[in-house]
Amino acid sequence: MVRWFVYVWLMLSNAGAYAYTLTLVTENFAHYQYVNGEGELVGYAAEKVVAVLNEAQVDYQLSIDNWSISYNSAKRDPNTCIFSIAKSEQRNALFSWVFPIGAFTTSFYALKTANIRIDTLEQARQYKIAVIRDNFSHQYLKSQGFVEGQQLLLIQSFDKIFQLLATRRNIVDLVILSDAQFEHKSKSEPMSSELEPVMTINNMNSQLYFACNKKVPERIIDRIQAAYQRLY
Repeated sequence: MVRWFVYVWLMLSNAGAYAYTLTLVTENFAHYQYVNGEGELVGYAAEKVVAVLNEAQVDYQLSIDNWSISYNSAKRDPNTCIFSIAKSEQRNALFSWVFPIGAFTTSFYALKTANIRIDTLEQARQYKIAVIRDNFSHQYLKSQGFVEGQQLLLIQSFDKIFQLLATRRNIVDLVILSDAQFEHKSKSEPMSSELEPVMTINNMNSQLYFACNKKVPERIIDRIQAAYQRLY
């Protein structure tokens, strides 16, 4: 599968008063945050994060990569924050959860011609499922007993997922997508009309967050949270 990465580096213009600079990491995840045709990071989450950090007068630099790289960077690097990340039991102790971005839902999608019908996770176990490495769905299904290399096929991004479903049907039957992501993609990807949702996963009212490595100083976390409270 062809993989491509976009790197965007930005710096707040009001630097100087504060010596501390955050590294922000994220992924292309429409419609929450994604790089548009002009190379700009746009979307609801991107706008919210920029507004809060501007209000907090916190300097930052931003990197956009595939989810696994961004996620592991946020876990590993002491001055790093990530968005939009779903809060879960498996992740709760790994990050400082600074402010919420919004709710989301995810569903199993399949080719319409496959005539797949499932109502429970137990029924989904008979299929091969493509999931992004280290994302919420990957970790959730593992916690429910799904096994990598058996039911789960790990991929780096969904950029070519439509082609993967169409051309490698012996390898993957289902893919898990954010419903908002699928809706956004359907506006520009003709093959999306060949897919249909077959079951929405119970995410237990999961929220997307702006979260930081536990070693980000508490004074920075407090400043960002205070700015969020002023704005929202």
